[in-house]
Amino acid sequence: MKSFFKQTLLFASIVLVSISGDAQILWKISGNGIKESYVLGTHHVAPTTILDGISGFEGAFAACKQLYGEIDMGSATQEIMMQAQKYMVAPGDSTLSRVLTADEMKLVDSATQKYFHMPAAQFDMLKPAALSTQIVVMQAAEVFKDFDPAKQIDAVLQQKAKEKNMSVKGFETAEYQLQVLFGEPISSQAKDLMKLLKDEAMYKEYSRMLADMYARQDLDGMNEMLNNPELGMSEYELEVLINGRNAAWMEQLKSILPQEPTFIVVGAGHLPGDKGLLSLLRKAGYTVTPVN
Repeated sequence: MKSFFKQTLLFASIVLVSISGDAQILWKISGNGIKESYVLGTHHVAPTTILDGISGFEGAFAACKQLYGEIDMGSATQEIMMQAQKYMVAPGDSTLSRVLTADEMKLVDSATQKYFHMPAAQFDMLKPAALSTQIVVMQAAEVFKDFDPAKQIDAVLQQKAKEKNMSVKGFETAEYQLQVLFGEPISSQAKDLMKLLKDEAMYKEYSRMLADMYARQDLDGMNEMLNNPELGMSEYELEVLINGRNAAWMEQLKSILPQEPTFIVVGAGHLPGDKGLLSLLRKAGYTVTPVN
């Protein structure tokens, strides 16, 4: 998998396509005897000011009684800290300096000095994917100038829900997500890290394009890049990271949606496409329409 996509789990198109019927990131779910619910696609490093430009957001949020995210971020923080060494720290024989050449370590050092003002030695114990994740976030933050790590959209919405006395739950556990992100073989992770560092300018440009498409709510563009043979994922990776998870979430939604009005918050890359959540909801008999 290309490092850019693996770490962001959000997808865009290489070509800025015209906005079509799916040019929307907030959708209403109705029918099948349920009270109206909503699904919002997020960008994990976009500033929360994006919410101000989403038509109908406040009314949709206020109408719901529970929120479902990818994970319950309130309880996930402690779980991530407990599981971090297991999933993000490399075995002693597979640290960065052991799996990368001297020249490759120079690239790593240049990147860590640039983004974190620290030498590569300070990151030697991390798995390559763990370092890639941090670098990608820093690159994306350069694009979204107003991004505040303390005010990430998914977390802010979950806190907003709790203040409104809505129940907040997750489709997955934090450990599951850690396994998905950092469970690949170290050798594959190292190749992704080198690709990210060697093609830094290209990936920054794609981050800019992704930011632009998300701001324009261009789901079609996101789906096009997800399936692009140059930068997208393999069929296996699509199944593990996107399609399989979407299907699992849909199975949960079949019992969640009849309970009470639900506000669903997941990465925007999970919404479009034939195996995206919007399509799966429609196939399950629900009416899914953009909120205007």
